[in-house]
Amino acid sequence: MKRGRPSRTAQLVTLARAIADTGLSHVPNFSDPTARVFLNEKGKKTLEKTERIARGGKPSMHLEAARGMADNLALRTTAIDRAVRDAVVIGARQLVILGAGYDGRAWRMSELAGVKVFEVDHPTTQADKRSHVPELPRPIGAVSFVPIDFEHESIDKVLDRAGHDPSVPTCWIWEGVVMYLTHDAMHATLTGIAGRSASGSTLIVNYHTVRHRFIEHLILRLIGEPQISYWTLEEMAAELGSVGMRVVDDSGMVDWNNRFAQGKSKVAARSAYMRIAVARM
Repeated sequence: MKRGRPSRTAQLVTLARAIADTGLSHVPNFSDPTARVFLNEKGKKTLEKTERIARGGKPSMHLEAARGMADNLALRTTAIDRAVRDAVVIGARQLVILGAGYDGRAWRMSELAGVKVFEVDHPTTQADKRSHVPELPRPIGAVSFVPIDFEHESIDKVLDRAGHDPSVPTCWIWEGVVMYLTHDAMHATLTGIAGRSASGSTLIVNYHTVRHRFIEHLILRLIGEPQISYWTLEEMAAELGSVGMRVVDDSGMVDWNNRFAQGKSKVAARSAYMRIAVARM
């Protein structure tokens, strides 16, 4: 992310969720009304164009591309939501979202009632998000915004200041972040997470197994947010195990397509590099 501006990939993710919220994805009943609220002006115009074309009912390359984006993020979001619900059921009373971006779970997931939600992110992106929060209804979870300068501050210190209690089971969401970190930086953060995770805590980590296709890799580099980290399933399990976490589930886009979209999504095969590992202390 370039200094002084909100994350552009976070905005693209939010746009995809907003498109999915219109009903264009193959995930039945997918809903994220918060996404539209967080869109910048360019995103709002793209969403309006997509809705207009969809109402026209004619085949369109724009519409197919938009549906692919919507499927990709709706499937990933739904898979993580499922893991969060499971974590709350087994006792998590805190939710920490690392690199929260424009995440809307605290406003849309009824399961988070009574749960403390800590949104950890770069100050610039977080400030932009907070400017839109008054447009949303009251959050379901008790939200604390935790700005962090990842280059100079530790997660341990900022969460201490924010009131996170390491003796209480925590659900951690690490979505769309580790692919931007070196393996060393990922391990350092993971060590910090483990040190603040009471028995019964859950970590949900989204990671990639292979490099993007050339054009996707080039686009991400041009917008200043290149992806540099890739893991095999075995490497991720070993990394999580090195800090005392046990993987209870590791699934990918093809699995999510079958579970949540009846196998109807067309993006599953070419997005098979995208995975989510769920680990517990």
